[in-house]
Amino acid sequence: MEALSSALITLATATWVGAILFQSAVVAPAVFAELDGDSARRFLRALFPRFYRLGLVCGALMAAGIVTLVGGTGWSRPLVLLALATSAMVLLQALSLWMVPHINAARDADAAARFGRLHRLTVLLTVVVLLFGLCILGVIGASTTWVA
Repeated sequence: MEALSSALITLATATWVGAILFQSAVVAPAVFAELDGDSARRFLRALFPRFYRLGLVCGALMAAGIVTLVGGTGWSRPLVLLALATSAMVLLQALSLWMVPHINAARDADAAARFGRLHRLTVLLTVVVLLFGLCILGVIGASTTWVA
């Protein structure tokens, strides 16, 4: 069961880290290079709620893996770190998903300063989530056993 739980945590984390990197390195540059402003806006408005919901699903799967792992091994230092990082990732994803309508409203109202602040904040939150995800993958990779 430990191997299955660890695999679930790893898969969910790697999926989310990969999604963040793919969105940043592939999707965003392609959207801005290939689509006009209105088309890009419509596409991104459809993409970002799904993007952040994917993060919530990955966080829920990670949490399920951690809970299952705790049931088999009890709490240990790596599990506490994973639980804290997963909780932070889920919270930040929920916050980002909540902010999407506010960002859209700021753009629609032509409130450039507000849009800029909210956009920078969601980018920062996404970078923090990416760093948490990389740390989680590092903890998993460094853990030869879950019992400390």
